[in-house]
Amino acid sequence: MKDIAEVVTDQAVVQWKKNQVLIGMPESDECDELFRCLRDATLPGEIAVASTFMELESRAARDLPAIIVLSEKIVRASTPLAEAAHRLTVFAPVIVLASSERQSEVVGLVVSGEVDFVTIEGEFVSVATAFVERRLKWPQGYSREFRSAWSADAPSDFAEILRHEINNPLTGILGNAELLLSQLRDKLPPLSVQRLETVVDLAVRLREKVRRLAEPRRAEPQAHRSSARSA
Repeated sequence: MKDIAEVVTDQAVVQWKKNQVLIGMPESDECDELFRCLRDATLPGEIAVASTFMELESRAARDLPAIIVLSEKIVRASTPLAEAAHRLTVFAPVIVLASSERQSEVVGLVVSGEVDFVTIEGEFVSVATAFVERRLKWPQGYSREFRSAWSADAPSDFAEILRHEINNPLTGILGNAELLLSQLRDKLPPLSVQRLETVVDLAVRLREKVRRLAEPRRAEPQAHRSSARSA
């Protein structure tokens, strides 16, 4: 029988796979074109659109998409573009669509790998679609590389130790957050409930990543591990 954390994990992973691309862009011909271009690229999962930054951030926290596309046109003039993009990177990698002169505002995020920048000019919809496709493929390739290096260089029991040390506090975080939600959901403001749900969702994602990294190590035959130690 699954414990509550495992049930939450299963639900969050299904939800994450279902909601792949979240577009933050005002209703316009350009938005329609981007939606069609992404749809025609036969990307896995759903493509959703939010026409305001508030709606975009709320949906990102709720759905935990794989990719977020952020147009500068929904960011308030009083909010720096870098701040808006950084707030969204908590939930997923971000592709910023903006005029070329604003690229310098997010250069730090681009260098860190959290953000891609697409200039809104010419055939930018095709470029944005290519960036989305690349981002969707990149985590899988990175994961394979990382697992290969992990298997080659890490001690045989390191993955299990790491999984144990991370899962113990994560189980406590998940259990307490779920308990608070069950007891106080009707008493807390909606924003507080959303924040608690975000804590649960992000903890679940971390737990799932650790579980997947540990799988190749747990699958190795014991004899192979013993020979590796003696080599």
